[in-house]
Amino acid sequence: MNVKILKDLSRGVSLFSRMWNYMRLKFNGVRMGKHCVIHGHVGINVASTAFFSIGDYFYMSNGRHRNPLCGNVEGGFYLENNARVQIGNYVGMSSTVLWASTSITIGSHVNIGANVKIMDTDAHSLDYAKRRNAENDRKARLCAPIVIENDCFIGMNCIILKGVTIGARSVIGAGSVVTKNIPPDSVACGNPARIVKTLK
Repeated sequence: MNVKILKDLSRGVSLFSRMWNYMRLKFNGVRMGKHCVIHGHVGINVASTAFFSIGDYFYMSNGRHRNPLCGNVEGGFYLENNARVQIGNYVGMSSTVLWASTSITIGSHVNIGANVKIMDTDAHSLDYAKRRNAENDRKARLCAPIVIENDCFIGMNCIILKGVTIGARSVIGAGSVVTKNIPPDSVACGNPARIVKTLK
């Protein structure tokens, strides 16, 4: 097959996925700024009582066709009842999963690497007896807001857990698990993530 035809076909698929994702977000009540682009398939599950806003010039890629580091993983937005997710301007992410039970706030000019998971809930209770019943398990789990401030860079395959604030301009190394606050202008890595350097 002609290379030009393949490129044109690829551009057509990208345009379709971008338009389709935009309509799906609108249908789910997401407030979007200008030039919001999402390529590839993304999971979208937004409760009717949740609030979700995305700023200007947002970009998200999903799957290996746009970012080879993603493999064949798709990202997703999962907002439970009364949850709030606010994303600032000029934010980029690849196959990222956001799971909000309370609140996730992402500032402007934030880059989030491939396959990052950001969740403000433990998902399950620590009490084994309560985990035996789905309703009791859900009520007993721990949840706390997450804040990622402006100009942060989150490396690929990181996990950002509940109650964490990552200060402005900080860098989180690939594969890190962030369980505690990271001050501004820091480089942190590891499981659990620890500060290894302060940026000037």
